[in-house]
Amino acid sequence: MSSVTNVPALVAQNAIRRSSTAMDKAMQRLSTGQRINSGADDPGGLMVATRLKTHSLMNRIGEKNANTAISMLQLFSSNGKVVIDILAEMKQIAVRAASDTYNLNDRMALDSRFNILGQEWARLASDVQWNGGVARMDTFTNSFTVRLDSGPTAMTMTFKSWDPTNRIANQNVAGATAIRANDDNARADWAWGFDRVLNNLRTPPVANSKSHSHVQSITAATNAVTKLGTTMDNASAELARYGAYINRLEIAANNAITAATETDQAYSKIADVDYAKATTELSRSQIISQAAIAILAQANQLPQT
Repeated sequence: MSSVTNVPALVAQNAIRRSSTAMDKAMQRLSTGQRINSGADDPGGLMVATRLKTHSLMNRIGEKNANTAISMLQLFSSNGKVVIDILAEMKQIAVRAASDTYNLNDRMALDSRFNILGQEWARLASDVQWNGGVARMDTFTNSFTVRLDSGPTAMTMTFKSWDPTNRIANQNVAGATAIRANDDNARADWAWGFDRVLNNLRTPPVANSKSHSHVQSITAATNAVTKLGTTMDNASAELARYGAYINRLEIAANNAITAATETDQAYSKIADVDYAKATTELSRSQIISQAAIAILAQANQLPQT
């Protein structure tokens, strides 16, 4: 036993230091709920946990994106159904106007209602938009993308224009490929036009009281029935496309939230603290620290002895 170098006291001090470090770590884990609070705790585990947490967050964002896109499609679908209802009423008017039981004055009245409905169709198409115009019902969009995860591929959707005057092939729900014209609705592939810029069929004609798409004659009304049928079929196909997109997005949203939950469970097993184990470690460290302090007091008395 050396009176200069008190080895037992040094041993006790070292034990106190180690137990203090262990207590600090246990208390940090218990207070944060995390087993890994720095790279020193578990370098490999930290890298894996970081990747898992990022993957979980991306899946949750993808689920939010999917639900936002579903809301947009539901908005377009509900207004598209209104347009189809308008087209159905226009078709009823055309069927009535195509009958010989009505005279010219009757058809003029029917045409007035027909024209008002057509203008409402055009108004709905131009007014309905999503989030400040990022998507519009009167605009053709070939590559509207929705990011569902952090992968390299996003979901792409195509929206046709509901504008009745749109004449670009494969870009409008009416199926039009040519500009509107006063052809008595004979060409189903010509765009609709409801601006009253033509003279009506009265004698003498009244200026600017007939549109390119009208039912003021039996011929025009008869052709309108066929043309409206084609437009309704194409519009219904567009709504079916929206429905297919919604189904896919719902599946993607469900998969994303399920994947996020499973990933969170894996992350928890790596990064979260085991409270039973951490509490036991804290108690063990406290006991060792108290014992070491008692031994240090006795070791300090040995040189005097």
